[in-house]
Amino acid sequence: MKGLLNSPEFEQTFASLTVSLPKSKQFLLKMELKRLAQPCSYFIDLRGHVDGDVKPYRYMEKTHYLDENAQQIFEDGIRDYGEYTLGVYEEVMNADNNYRVRHRKETEERVKNTLDNLRKGPLIPDNAAIAEKTIPQEEAPKPNKLVQFGLYIKRCEERMNFGIEVEVRHGEQRFTAMTSDLSVSGCKLKVSALHGIDAGDNVNLSLKGLEKEFALNLPNGLNYQVLEIDEQDKHAYLRLKRLAPEQEPQFNQFLQSYINGNKRRYKVNLDNTTDAVITKGYEQYYLPRINTLPVFLSVSDGAVNCRFCLTSDYNKNVWHYFLDEQQRSVISHVLSVPRLKYLLNIKNAERSCILYSFTHAAKGKLYFYAATAFELATSSALREMFFGFGAGKPSWKIFHLNLLKTNVKQSKNDFVIPGATSEQQISPLIQSMLQDMHYIVALTEISAPEHRSYYSKHQYDSSKLPALNQFGLSKTEQPNACEAIPIHYVNLRSESRYLYKTTVLVRQKAEQEAWQAFSRDFSSGGLQLECVTPVDFKKGDILLLELPDLQKITAKHQLSNLPYEVMAVSKNRTIMNLKIAKAEAHVGKQFFLQLIQSNRNKLTIAEETPKYPGLSDALRNMYLKALNNFAVFIHRYGLRHDITVLGRGTQINALHKLLQLAQTRQNTLDLTLVSKNHLLSQEVANQLKQMKRQDAAKGNELYIKVSTDEQANLTFSSHYDFEFNSAEELKTFIQDAIAHHTLFSFRLFVSRTGKLDSEYIAKEIGYISVYAIHKAKSLEEELWHVEGVADGVETSAEVVARFDVQASEQQQQARLNVLSREQ
Repeated sequence: MKGLLNSPEFEQTFASLTVSLPKSKQFLLKMELKRLAQPCSYFIDLRGHVDGDVKPYRYMEKTHYLDENAQQIFEDGIRDYGEYTLGVYEEVMNADNNYRVRHRKETEERVKNTLDNLRKGPLIPDNAAIAEKTIPQEEAPKPNKLVQFGLYIKRCEERMNFGIEVEVRHGEQRFTAMTSDLSVSGCKLKVSALHGIDAGDNVNLSLKGLEKEFALNLPNGLNYQVLEIDEQDKHAYLRLKRLAPEQEPQFNQFLQSYINGNKRRYKVNLDNTTDAVITKGYEQYYLPRINTLPVFLSVSDGAVNCRFCLTSDYNKNVWHYFLDEQQRSVISHVLSVPRLKYLLNIKNAERSCILYSFTHAAKGKLYFYAATAFELATSSALREMFFGFGAGKPSWKIFHLNLLKTNVKQSKNDFVIPGATSEQQISPLIQSMLQDMHYIVALTEISAPEHRSYYSKHQYDSSKLPALNQFGLSKTEQPNACEAIPIHYVNLRSESRYLYKTTVLVRQKAEQEAWQAFSRDFSSGGLQLECVTPVDFKKGDILLLELPDLQKITAKHQLSNLPYEVMAVSKNRTIMNLKIAKAEAHVGKQFFLQLIQSNRNKLTIAEETPKYPGLSDALRNMYLKALNNFAVFIHRYGLRHDITVLGRGTQINALHKLLQLAQTRQNTLDLTLVSKNHLLSQEVANQLKQMKRQDAAKGNELYIKVSTDEQANLTFSSHYDFEFNSAEELKTFIQDAIAHHTLFSFRLFVSRTGKLDSEYIAKEIGYISVYAIHKAKSLEEELWHVEGVADGVETSAEVVARFDVQASEQQQQARLNVLSREQ
């Protein structure tokens, strides 16, 4: 009946088909058919609501977001009804792959099964059935994965998956093996036993498999060097680099031609490119959400200068905290030469300490006081005074300070697609700016308001407070200029902004007189305004805007008294970023959305132009290759949240070492200490439901208690702060762990991720798609399911000092003893 609703034959056909129904049912059926045939104007956005690849779909000048299944239902519905109606909308929204529909059906099925079981009564279990019972495919957990940031395996040429028999000569030994992949300048060899071969050894190969088909003319074979050995259960894989390939140019030409002619048949080895996609994808989720502020130090002529800070939306609070009353950074005073020298002299791989700080305002000036744990350890009376007085200030902060080594060579991301020649080039200007960069100080705020009471309870003699002046930062010495450089990715905005200048009248209240400003760019959700004179607004203020020039082109929308919220104000107070204030139907959003859809070809997209093009990327690469933090990624699959991916930098940190020591199986990554059998994923899932992408990160503390038995064996147990019912219960646990065990603690800053910047990995995905489209889709699928990330930093020293400062040295020694253990 769908196609006949608006035709003259409807009444007659309906009557003949429903003649056996009562009049009441005929009436209800007709009303329902007419309801479903009503024209519909709803936008359909299935992003995050269906198990499918959602793409934009244009229909009648409107853009919907549909997967393939929904698109087919939509088009079938249009054919049935003749236009976009409520019936089409409801059929799309009730598709089988919709998470809401799936959840309802699963719930109904569980209720039905439960009722059936109750009716049948208890049954004797079938042992054979139990033995054959397996985890349903959709619920099967994915293997845990460790992603090392900044690590890319570069290949200058394509490598083909090709297995041929070879004869290996190593010293006096000769044995046969098989290649698993092959290129002109290298190969990977699969052997059943290592035969005494170590990384760095030279071996000689005779390509027996190829010699059976071709005359290679290689009587002396080919020489290779063993770069890496990967031992598995039954086999070992040797990664080999060919030595002096230029000595056999004819063979090189033959092998290159052979690979080009057969790579579609045998498939190109994509391991390094797929690894790069995964690494770059997780980096792009992690870096914009770091809570650590990386401070880049240059060393020139014996002087140390804080040159740049790499800022994100989540670490700007640290940057702003260390700005004085003139908005100048005092970080260079905090990171004094004596403190840096102390960190450099630490013999451990991890050069870190705890920094305590507070501020005091007097006569319009802001005075900073900062002291490290090792400075306060020299005098218990001074420590008591600093803790007791400083923690009484609202400005009391505690930071984890970590010194990392770097150099200008780390600023380059040298990964290229195999066969490509265009490597990333750093401009001479950026090269000169980074030439003297040798250290990065990572500053992470690890304090919380509820922890202040533990420090403020320390008793001190107020008459001796002037002794704290030795920790005051100088107001006479001019601080070195330190510049904030934002972390930049291409498409992290939720929507595009368009350049357009028009007059905007601004008021704070409807009855006030308006003052004039001009728009710089706009989107459906916000505006950037340029004011003629400096303004005195701050983040969170609500302004009422009027658009007199744009009002002339629309009679449908009333463009006055439009509420917008101030999101940011420039340093010179003349440029403001605004977003629409919460309203059920914001007229400004409706107008700009229609304006963009009607004039998309005429509008110019606003691109952010950095002050130093390429500097943000270079600093980003340097920090990735040096960082000591860890990252926990949260994936969402329908209603289930999984934690199976852990990220780390090039140097191993305490958490990864503990995970290694706690492993029960070789060649596997066990995340039980972190995930607590899905306890963390359940808690994080609840937090993410209440968070938006712009919300500040939420902190969770992880405590790992390490015990040693009489045989010196280690046992591990982990606990989260949200598992304890009260602060007293948590205090009792920590004090017991400090007294009788070794305590490690870590702060996890959980934030909700935004959308993936697909342009950042587009080249790699495109290359993989040529040879294995299914693999490219699988990689994109994995990355698109990332919903949250937790930035983690160790807080062991601070937690011990918070609850029992006298045990700090003893716990630190016990901590080092555990980390020095071999698995």
